Amino acid sequence: MISRDDATWMRRAVELGARGTRDVRPNPLVGCVIVQDGQEIASGWHAKVGGPHAEAAALAELAGQAPGATAYVTLEPCAHFGRTPPCAQALVHAGIARVVIGALDPNPQAAGGVATLRAAGVEVVTGVEEEACRALAEVFLTRMERGRPLVQAKLAMTLDGRIAAKDGTSRWISGPEARRRVHLWRAEAEAVLTGSGTAQVDDPTLDVRDVDDPSTASQPLRVVLDRRLRLDPESRLADTARQRTLVFVDDPVVLATDRARALRDRGVELVCLVAGTAPTVGDVDGSWLTDVLRALAARGVHHVLAEAGPGLTSALLRQDLVDRLDLFIAPKLLGAGVPVVGDLGVASLDQALQWRLDGTERLGDDVLLTLRPRRTVSNIHRNSPFGQSPAR
Repeated sequence: MISRDDATWMRRAVELGARGTRDVRPNPLVGCVIVQDGQEIASGWHAKVGGPHAEAAALAELAGQAPGATAYVTLEPCAHFGRTPPCAQALVHAGIARVVIGALDPNPQAAGGVATLRAAGVEVVTGVEEEACRALAEVFLTRMERGRPLVQAKLAMTLDGRIAAKDGTSRWISGPEARRRVHLWRAEAEAVLTGSGTAQVDDPTLDVRDVDDPSTASQPLRVVLDRRLRLDPESRLADTARQRTLVFVDDPVVLATDRARALRDRGVELVCLVAGTAPTVGDVDGSWLTDVLRALAARGVHHVLAEAGPGLTSALLRQDLVDRLDLFIAPKLLGAGVPVVGDLGVASLDQALQWRLDGTERLGDDVLLTLRPRRTVSNIHRNSPFGQSPAR
């Protein structure tokens, strides 16, 4: 039975889980609060892969004993021996009487915590603040359920939906506070993705700069989708290839060109990926974009930040490959210019892509909308080579 306080305590667990960083990957971000007589008596979160899980961290504050207490956990406690002992058993041994869970764990190696707890006589409640708990663990859940990295798309537009003026100028649509947030996102992602058009027009570096200490920031893999290999060997992406630049093409002929040799000489890695040739993951769409994401997953990429123009962004949206959309809206009007997205294949209003507004924030003069697609949990690829997490 759900009590009226369950949502409040689960939001507290989500808040704790968010203290974790990318250091937990490939494991999920998880938070735990242990409550007795309406008071928080212990808390924990998963801080590092191989380290204590959130439940174990909380129980450690109580010397492993919490008879009669209630544990709030954002993700189903694991039921297997991995790098750490099973959390479900730890909760049972601690004497926890009730466990409230936000989201279930789709990982076949770790699932089963609910059954373990109930078999031991523990009361279990699931689905409390599920959307918030799934958002907390979205990098992990996307890999489990969709067999690929999470794709976070970043867009910045004017009030009338333009990303560039009529003459093509686009620096800067958003303000310095918004740009600093993007650099923080780059530090969180393993890869930043862009298209050949953006690489040519904007000549970006896609690295982490505008943070407190750039020298200690995690620099992402810069990925350019450039099917015909148009990237200029004198571009800033090529000039800074020591920070890892990967270009995907789909025509093996271009790999023998002078441009390809010049890019390799600068340190750019070129990969020819013909559509349909990446490892099959369940029944996932065999499109080139999906193949690219699978190839990145095989390289250990769990989170991709897409900073692209309307062409690539629209292609990702059309194929339902965007899991989180962060949209900056600047208080500017252009009247004419480049639209934020292109054709999405929508012919009528009832076909519109549906999004859930998960957050709003003011950054300087800009407003940031965080949105996630309205989709049901489906296509859980339990046999996916990227869909299992031995570490958890």
